[in-house]
Amino acid sequence: EYKKIRKVNVTGFSDTSAGKRNINGFTVSKWIHKEIRSRYLNEDLQSLIQLKEKDTMVISAPVGNGKSYAIIQTIKRFYEARDQDYLVIVATPFVSLVEQYVIDIHSDGNIPTHQIFNYGDLGRRDTPFLDKKIHVVTANTLLGNPGEDSYKNSDVKRNYLNELINECEKKGRKVVFIYDEVHDTIPNFKEEYVFNLWKWKNVIHKNFIISATFTEASYVVIEYLAELTDKKINIVEFPRIRIKENQGKLFLHYSSAYQFTSTTPEITSLITELINKDKQIDILCYSKTLSKALIADKIISQNLKKKLVEINDCTSENINNVRP
Repeated sequence: EYKKIRKVNVTGFSDTSAGKRNINGFTVSKWIHKEIRSRYLNEDLQSLIQLKEKDTMVISAPVGNGKSYAIIQTIKRFYEARDQDYLVIVATPFVSLVEQYVIDIHSDGNIPTHQIFNYGDLGRRDTPFLDKKIHVVTANTLLGNPGEDSYKNSDVKRNYLNELINECEKKGRKVVFIYDEVHDTIPNFKEEYVFNLWKWKNVIHKNFIISATFTEASYVVIEYLAELTDKKINIVEFPRIRIKENQGKLFLHYSSAYQFTSTTPEITSLITELINKDKQIDILCYSKTLSKALIADKIISQNLKKKLVEINDCTSENINNVRP
């Protein structure tokens, strides 16, 4: 079961004698890709992407079918284009995905590291960025959302974006935006932040909006972004095909505890059991306090270190409006 992106979901869409348009001026096309040549979607997707076409491309595809790889191969096509100079900006929902994208773009796309800019260098390293063709940022940064604990985005980030825009206008570079896992970036598209995207109006060439889990709120985001690409929307939908041998087993362990700590029996016993069974472990917590407590717990941390050698703490602090 999944949310299908239908043409009629774009505000006011209708079939008229003049063509498939709507009262707000959107032009909407859709492909449902039923005949998949392989389990992974990259080959099928690349044949649908027209580099020179200015549009907002919405890609709905299942988990585990190589969306991230396909994104990187798309980036590579823009990077290697000879007839036009492109700047590609990848907007991720989380800080933790930025570094991973930088690594994967280099390894899977065979793009040199000196052409990839990690926005995490801002304010930490004096790394030149205007000459780099690939930039990986968070959606927060791109839309100027300072988060819940600050009243404005940092000057460093705002200057960075303004300089990029000026450089593209001056040199005639076209900008391609890739919004990965867009369902997690939707909270950024508030009225007070969306206007920041209009600064790119003169240089934007293409939007890619990618997710496996589109929601009703996604339609508003799609329309916002399509306003910047002459209101042209191309939807690509890949079917969800169940491949039984690829399906994982889900085990749910319920706890009757009212509050969860590092001593909650269901937590401690399950971690111990997984370690004893030599399982790979990632612990996702709803609370940073609980994460810290698990790391600090002598018994749990000792057991984890036997398995992992080093525990990777993925929580972050807000220091001077920057999250390390």
